[in-house]
Amino acid sequence: MAYDFIKEELCEARYIRTPRDAIGRSGDNIAETFYEHLLVLQQMRFENPAWAKKYAKDTLKFQSFTSVRTGATDLHNLTAIISNPSKFKDKVGSELSGYRFDELQFKRYLRDVAAGRYNPSYDRSMFLKLQKGLKIKNSLLKQARRVIGDYGSSVPNERKTVSTRIMNSFRQDNRFRSDLYKPYAKTVKNKDLLLDPKAKSKIPYGAKIAAAAVVGYGVGRSSLFN
Repeated sequence: MAYDFIKEELCEARYIRTPRDAIGRSGDNIAETFYEHLLVLQQMRFENPAWAKKYAKDTLKFQSFTSVRTGATDLHNLTAIISNPSKFKDKVGSELSGYRFDELQFKRYLRDVAAGRYNPSYDRSMFLKLQKGLKIKNSLLKQARRVIGDYGSSVPNERKTVSTRIMNSFRQDNRFRSDLYKPYAKTVKNKDLLLDPKAKSKIPYGAKIAAAAVVGYGVGRSSLFN
């Protein structure tokens, strides 16, 4: 079957393996990395459902998010830090205590992913609530949420743009070590979900000006990432 090699990937933390890995990171960094991981999981529900189900199950396998565990997923460990601000304030800082995180809602979402259930309105509401509760300011993540939060209604160019931006983001701050990175990178590559870096250079200058005028007139979902 397609992507069997991905399904066999071990879902075990590689980015945040122990509490010490959080030292020196700001609360904003932890919150944004968590949110980015969740957006990737949401996209993988559509692009590689079998892997997404397994990852969601593995993230839930310890039942609670009370501590960072070597055998857990990176999403589990990032959640543990966000869910226990007082426990990790000596490593991340006190700003974590200012975040609002609904753990029960998050667990329901993971159970839905693991079971293959999809509720678009619930997902849109949860991602927006998380964006506000975690005080996400990163414009890339906000824009990605608009596409991935309603991925079933997105168009091919939106999917390629958001995949390319996320891939570039994962190459920063050692996030490529995350247990999500390799499966995600293989999936978007094999499903042709990356923009051709040479494509823009092939567009005539006059066409670029015309396109810019159209974008300026019709700002909408298709221009989110321009």
